Amino acid sequence: MTTGTLMSRVGTDEPTPTLVLPSLRREPLAVTAWALMANTVSTSVLGMVFWVGAAHFYSSEQLGEDAALVSAMVLLSSLSQLNLNMGIARLLPQVSRRPAAAVLSVYAVTAAVAVALTSCFLAIVPRLSEGLAFLGEDRLLQVALVTAVVLWNVFSLQDAVLTSARRAYAVPVENGVFGLLKIGLMFWLAHSFDGHGIFFAWVLAMALVVLPVNTVIFGRVLPALRRAGGRPGATVLPLADRARVAKYLATDYAAALLSQGSTALLPVLVIGVLGRSASAYFYMAFLIAAAVGALAQSLSTSLIVEGAHDESNLTELTRRSVRRYIRFVAPGVIVLAVAAPLVLRPFGADYVDEGSTLLRLLLVGTVPQAVVCLYLAVERVRARVSRVLVVEALSVVATIVGAVAGMRWFGLAGVGIAFLVCQSALAILVLPRLAQTTAPA
Repeated sequence: MTTGTLMSRVGTDEPTPTLVLPSLRREPLAVTAWALMANTVSTSVLGMVFWVGAAHFYSSEQLGEDAALVSAMVLLSSLSQLNLNMGIARLLPQVSRRPAAAVLSVYAVTAAVAVALTSCFLAIVPRLSEGLAFLGEDRLLQVALVTAVVLWNVFSLQDAVLTSARRAYAVPVENGVFGLLKIGLMFWLAHSFDGHGIFFAWVLAMALVVLPVNTVIFGRVLPALRRAGGRPGATVLPLADRARVAKYLATDYAAALLSQGSTALLPVLVIGVLGRSASAYFYMAFLIAAAVGALAQSLSTSLIVEGAHDESNLTELTRRSVRRYIRFVAPGVIVLAVAAPLVLRPFGADYVDEGSTLLRLLLVGTVPQAVVCLYLAVERVRARVSRVLVVEALSVVATIVGAVAGMRWFGLAGVGIAFLVCQSALAILVLPRLAQTTAPA
């Protein structure tokens, strides 16, 4: 099955809507997908403003250190969330009793794991990594990192709750507020916290957003979900089958450890192999490419949520998701790849010189990555997470080994080469199965 065949199958059976908003009102999949993609775009723009400001108000060494702290926070959060954000997306639509208690349990468990895991990280990693040695000498930074991981867990999980409850339209609002607060705090703290104002801006902004958002979630969203009674219809993953649900969550978590962990580990590897300045150049290109890749993840998440609400309609939901990527995201990837130097120019001439080739490679790699992402969403809805685990295992081995080797041979560009080759190979592997899902019955 070729990419062209897949495109022909999904590109002709949906008329282009003449009015976007009425179409959105008729289709929850579209509401969720567009809300999450709008969130990706807005947070990416605000994130670029944040890092452009950081590049001008902080030295490359300070930016590199705080970029490593943010990367460590994301990595530790990815590990300690137990992938329950995906669990919420897949299972919360079926919860008909006490959804608030279920969400509180998720918050509590992930917070406890976050504290334990981050404490171990602080006890070991600064002694082993020269690039992170500064973290072992500052107690305030250590406490801030523990707090940040706990807050980032809640911050990510609350988005999953809103999305699963079909309130994804609130996600870009709360993330926009967070982004604006983070920018303001980054400038305000430029001469505070011994030069670590970038990282502390993240921590304080999260603290200011989490409480009001969860007040709305527990005061309005979850009570409305409970009154609706969940969606306990026919499903391949019934909540009553606790053994199967536990196996699903455990296997999916193992897959997430590989996926999220390897992605979050890349900036840490760069600072360890190439140094702090290279970490700063890499991180800007990495953030931009990750934001573009997140557009496909938005489509994937909406597919999981709506697939959980109506598993019988998975084929049509998948077709719509593929069409939206081909029509609205893929052309933007091409434009950004061509304009990579212009995209990096606000960060400074050094970022253009050091990061343009890397950014192009990473952006092109997001196209085959989208194929893989949508395929994994289909398999999650079908509760076939063993296949998800296999794909993620192949990805992590190829990406990490390739990135380390690539950095030694080609510098920063080697990371982009490894990413592009890895994602292309995986897309070739899964494309036939994704095409089967979109094929007419």
